[in-house]
Amino acid sequence: MSALSNLSDIDFEELCRDIALKETGMRFSGFGPGPDGGIDGRHAKDGNGTVLQCKHYINSSFSNLRRAVAKEVPKIDRLSPDRYIFFTSQSLTPKRSDTLAGLLGAHLIEPGDIWSQQDIEDALRRNPDIEKAHLKLWLSSTAVLERLLKSGLEAYTQTTKREILDDLRVYVRNNSFDEAASKLETEKVLVISGPPGVGKTTLAKMLSYYYLNEGWRFVAIRKLDEGFEIIDDETPTIFFFDDFLGRIELDRQSLLQRESALATFVRRVQKSKNARFVLTTRAHIFEEARRLSDYVDDKRFQLAKYLLDVGSYTRRIKAYILFNHLAASNLSSDHCFALLQGDWLKKIIDHKNYNPRVISSVSSDALEAVEAKDYPRHVFDALEDPDLIWSKPFRGLEMKAQNLLITLFFCGQFGTTIQNLQSQFSELHRHVSAHYGQPASPSDFEDTLRSLETGFLSIAGQTVSFVNPSVRDFLKSYLVDQAFLALLPVSIQRADTAAALWSHMREVFKQHPETLRGFVDAFLTLALRIDVTPSMKRVKTQTYWSHVHDDSSLSDRVDLLFQWWEASGNDAFLEKAHAMLVENKLALIAWRDGRSLPNLHWFVRNYIDNEHPLKDGLLSSLSDRLIEVIESGAPVDELITIVESVQEHMGDEVPEAVEEALNHVVGYEFNNTSQAISHLDSKQYLSEHIEQLEALSRLTGYDAEPAKQIVNERLAEFEVLDYDEYRPSVSRPSTRVDDRFDDDAIKSLFSNLVR
Repeated sequence: MSALSNLSDIDFEELCRDIALKETGMRFSGFGPGPDGGIDGRHAKDGNGTVLQCKHYINSSFSNLRRAVAKEVPKIDRLSPDRYIFFTSQSLTPKRSDTLAGLLGAHLIEPGDIWSQQDIEDALRRNPDIEKAHLKLWLSSTAVLERLLKSGLEAYTQTTKREILDDLRVYVRNNSFDEAASKLETEKVLVISGPPGVGKTTLAKMLSYYYLNEGWRFVAIRKLDEGFEIIDDETPTIFFFDDFLGRIELDRQSLLQRESALATFVRRVQKSKNARFVLTTRAHIFEEARRLSDYVDDKRFQLAKYLLDVGSYTRRIKAYILFNHLAASNLSSDHCFALLQGDWLKKIIDHKNYNPRVISSVSSDALEAVEAKDYPRHVFDALEDPDLIWSKPFRGLEMKAQNLLITLFFCGQFGTTIQNLQSQFSELHRHVSAHYGQPASPSDFEDTLRSLETGFLSIAGQTVSFVNPSVRDFLKSYLVDQAFLALLPVSIQRADTAAALWSHMREVFKQHPETLRGFVDAFLTLALRIDVTPSMKRVKTQTYWSHVHDDSSLSDRVDLLFQWWEASGNDAFLEKAHAMLVENKLALIAWRDGRSLPNLHWFVRNYIDNEHPLKDGLLSSLSDRLIEVIESGAPVDELITIVESVQEHMGDEVPEAVEEALNHVVGYEFNNTSQAISHLDSKQYLSEHIEQLEALSRLTGYDAEPAKQIVNERLAEFEVLDYDEYRPSVSRPSTRVDDRFDDDAIKSLFSNLVR
């Protein structure tokens, strides 16, 4: 199949202008559509009176193309050009080419002014820079698709080859791509930020595709450890971290616990010749992170923030996005014809809530159920209230399907394992169904999981997540019924799920403390068994066993118990927290507990009365667990985080035992440096260790110079390698059209959908 089939009418027009420029030396500008513009073609006219016309009829019959050309002849007569050049994506035999030449008559100076599919493809082979500038051409090739699928990008995003092509057909390249590519090359790190649904992930993926086509390795990461393990200066690599601060709201805990690692990884990328790092986040989450984290807001961090705002879409681009989605869908010609009536297109394209994600939803093939005459109103209503996209389908689901989606909502922003989802669903579904007098069957989970796949859910390996972040957005606004939420606590099986449910309740009912107090009572049963699930679990990979995160850390669970106590005043929550700290059954996690335990110590000192019988015991057990974390051999970057947290939250009231433990491990870094760095086996790690010693010195007052000298001596042992630097060349289409796009131009464009 020809790569031209992946182009929309407007993509094909732009390609033809670029080829005409290369082959004839004439630059063609857009010829404004209006009353004289052809409904099947687009005209361009240069100063010499030459007209270029394009007919993208690759999936149509020759008879349809012949009729379309015949209809254009009177319009060409009125234009009376000195020369007429005709492009079509159809494959033409000599006989068919002669037939078209006969219709066009004297307007053709020479037969070669009719360009067929074969002629266009020959021109692309002669001018590879044109193909490179039109990513829909090279990305659709079998070789590139296979490279993408093997790269890890599409395994990460659970995308198939078919879905890559579907994304490609509706993509409209605009200034954001060129500006983002330029900034990424300048800064090496790019944060793509913007409101939900404006195309952050799409832009990041298109940039990644471009680098992959240039021979770069792609690495999609969900946590920074994965990036640290892979980065090297020899292999050109682009790293992709989608929603790095959280899907629908800021993941504060992860940010605060890993912010220094993020800063370290960014610095490493910026120092490398052959690394690039693309991150995406919602605009409001990024701004909240800047307020909360000194690292994110630090000018030395040098994150190149690129704000992708829907306001940057011109009227032409918004029209093209809608056009491409409709052209790629299986919606009937009648649906498209209905949009041409009245001023519906103007009202949709100029709508204040215009959003590519909404446009994608309302052009879905599943909307065939919407009658053609009602389709324009359906699109407009979706823009008026985007929740309608998911509201009607969700409300039409059986209770068991609704319960599974609600379960997943509280199982983490990035999804969960099938095993965890099934365990939590079984309890929630049984309890909710019993309350409403509905039956529940052991097969409900498997049946429902299968029925919701692709429509609402995405399943990759053993991980289940929402097919689109907007499903989470909808459920967040939907789950506000007090009576329904009150049913859920008794069914919760895990600490992290309980924390997600409680966080949602606090957000919804933050102005109603009495309501929250009632919710807390329902969590008491769970609180008494909150330490049943492990914080870490041992798993086997192909070659070795390792420990991975399972449920909430010890400090996360203690914090949750403190929140419930604060909301209710019930000492049973404090008693459980104290027992859990003393028993110490949960494995400690240095990078999570080391940061949080000093904060919990501060809470007990300031919020629990001195006369309370549990206060001294809580302070003592929190100190014991903190000492255990300090002495566990935390890496220097985590040690820095612990010292910062101790100084911030304990101040002048650091327990003597905690201070002794800190002095011991910090002193080891400065006084036994040779042993401390014996495991570091690269120039890069040793250079970073010097930076960490300087940071630790500023915090503790230790003299870093002797230790730095030892590290520098070790650095001298390494051969200095100077790797070649690889820089991709970002090509862009040669021709640009005037972005003034009036109502007549819109009607003319969309008339191409009604043939």
